[in-house]
Amino acid sequence: MPREKITLGFIGAGRVGTGLASGFARAEVEVLAVASRSVASARALAKRVPGARACAPQEVADRVDIAFLTVPDDAIAAVASSLRWRAGSACVHCSGAADLDVLKKAVADGALAGGFHPLHMFGEAGESAGALAGCAIALAGPDMLVEKLERLARVLGAKPLRLPEGGRALYHAAANFSGAFVIALIQETISLWGKLGIAEADALAALLPLLRGTADNVERLGAAGGLGSAIARGDAGTVRRHLDVLARVAPDSLELYRILSLRTIPLALAKGTLKPEAAKEITALLEKSIVKSVD
Repeated sequence: MPREKITLGFIGAGRVGTGLASGFARAEVEVLAVASRSVASARALAKRVPGARACAPQEVADRVDIAFLTVPDDAIAAVASSLRWRAGSACVHCSGAADLDVLKKAVADGALAGGFHPLHMFGEAGESAGALAGCAIALAGPDMLVEKLERLARVLGAKPLRLPEGGRALYHAAANFSGAFVIALIQETISLWGKLGIAEADALAALLPLLRGTADNVERLGAAGGLGSAIARGDAGTVRRHLDVLARVAPDSLELYRILSLRTIPLALAKGTLKPEAAKEITALLEKSIVKSVD
């Protein structure tokens, strides 16, 4: 850790706590203490982090410079309010949606309150070293704390992201469209292909290269430039066939297809491969499907 030594602790030993504590330990940032509702979980995490001790939450708050609350969002306020905080220490939650008012007890005790949310889907404990490299970490708090959190983000190889005050809920809600909702869409494909007798494992094997290629295209060309689809090509006939088959075989998926297709049209126009006349025709097809579904 450059410039000054900072000691860390974690209250919460789930995927986020394990991923961050392990990442900091690999980066040679001192993690002194870990706590969890489950003593076994705290001990398991402490074994993964050289020099860390499994202890009660109050001891974490007492011993370290920055205590990370890596507990479920709905538990943050209760955990923070149950502890005594040292003046000059920091209480930092890892929620993407919660603002800092959930840490008001820590502030009242004289601690600094902050936010440190990795924009990352943590896998099982033990994911590869450097898993956080390149990901964004949304920060919040007073400048003197955020400067420290920025340095902590950088030692993980991550990119600090400052949000305006009051903006965390929108930031987090929006991120779902590129994270959890992508998984929901994958499951939608698996379910629809299941009607054709395609097994889930075979569907995933076919879809993952498509997903990776899509992400690669967006990285190289931007959202509009990376777009490829019947709508991007202006292929109204294919869109009509899609609507017809979904209406017959999977009516529950029709509205989702329609909404996403309408959101695709501006991107295809921006790319330049969809002409205005074709965009009007496709829009009319998609809006006509609304009338049919209502009828």
